[in-house]
Amino acid sequence: MHNLRSTARSPQSPTVGNQVRSHFHMTAADFDAIYSGEKGALSRWLDRLLRADMYERFRRTVAECAAPSASLGPGQGLEVLDVGCGSGRFSVAVARAGAREVLGLDFAEGMLELARRLAEREGVADRCRFAAGDFMEQRFDRQFDVTLAIGLFDYVADCLPFLRKMRRLSRVKVVATFPRRWTWRAPIRKLRLALKGCPVFFFTRPQVERLMADAGFARFTIERIGKIYFVVGHCARGAAAPGRATQGAG
Repeated sequence: MHNLRSTARSPQSPTVGNQVRSHFHMTAADFDAIYSGEKGALSRWLDRLLRADMYERFRRTVAECAAPSASLGPGQGLEVLDVGCGSGRFSVAVARAGAREVLGLDFAEGMLELARRLAEREGVADRCRFAAGDFMEQRFDRQFDVTLAIGLFDYVADCLPFLRKMRRLSRVKVVATFPRRWTWRAPIRKLRLALKGCPVFFFTRPQVERLMADAGFARFTIERIGKIYFVVGHCARGAAAPGRATQGAG
């Protein structure tokens, strides 16, 4: 497994980081219920109706990590870094899909407790490690095939340093999501989280394109899935010219 060491301070505002950490530590079980289905019938129905894009991003993320890569030989599983892994739903699903090793990183201890229990229940604890820490403050001793940032940038005020570091750490690709700015639910969500003391950020497609280009990705795709931009940034050498978006409608 990978060793982690703390380094420089994160570019994320300490106030913002503390607010997000506190929110997810306290609401870990409620958030995980979106994926576990441990809710009443009405709540489950509302989730299927209003959060269909979250379930689709889950499916697409696992598919991206299960897809064969030219950088790997036959029978070799991916090494995956899951930044902001939360309750471990994506990490565990990726391990079950064949990843050889998954490192989930989060700074909310309540989420990590759920993640470790989930990995044990699903029989992949030997391939999943979960660690507490701020991604930007960690020094990694090696690269990963794929880095995930699913639902992370909703809560990051300055995404560019994160994306640059993720690109450097990834041999093949970075899979990330960004919440779209111009949706009917965006102001509702912003108000709801503000009342709970948690900041949230939204993005336009041009903003996402600029971030990916400035982060130095060889090429990238942006696809709109409901209220989310689903983004895959390719890091492999020999890809298309830097900053070129290859598909996806805004």
